[in-house]
Amino acid sequence: MARIFGFTSAALLATALIATPAAAGQKMLMLLSAPAAEAQAFNLVLANQIQRSGNAIHLLLCSEAGDMALKVAPAAATAPVTPQGMTVRSLLEGLIKQGATVQVCAIYLPNRKLQPDALMEGVSAAKPQDIAAMMVDPAVKVTGQ
Repeated sequence: MARIFGFTSAALLATALIATPAAAGQKMLMLLSAPAAEAQAFNLVLANQIQRSGNAIHLLLCSEAGDMALKVAPAAATAPVTPQGMTVRSLLEGLIKQGATVQVCAIYLPNRKLQPDALMEGVSAAKPQDIAAMMVDPAVKVTGQ
């Protein structure tokens, strides 16, 4: 059931992004909390593509998706995902290298009894008021899985 939901969510996200493409220069807030590496990779591939087309990406990682942003990433984040053999971690690193803002949700670190220094370089903890402001800003396109 979770696999069907994850696939359906990913398909709906892809359809939404294709049906309403962002104009170059669009600001996008992508919320990612999918636990499966395949769903995470799919969303990160889309985020990288969107960013390469001239759009600003702000990626918010929550729940198990936040694990990929730890300095010591779990095996799932570093395992190759087919067909390209990329890893979730390498896709995240590429997104950061291109200038994306990447954050973990405000409750991610406290629920794991971790401090901000547990996060890889280029990732910080989000402030709820900042994310809420982006979500209601008509200039920001919000997507999520």
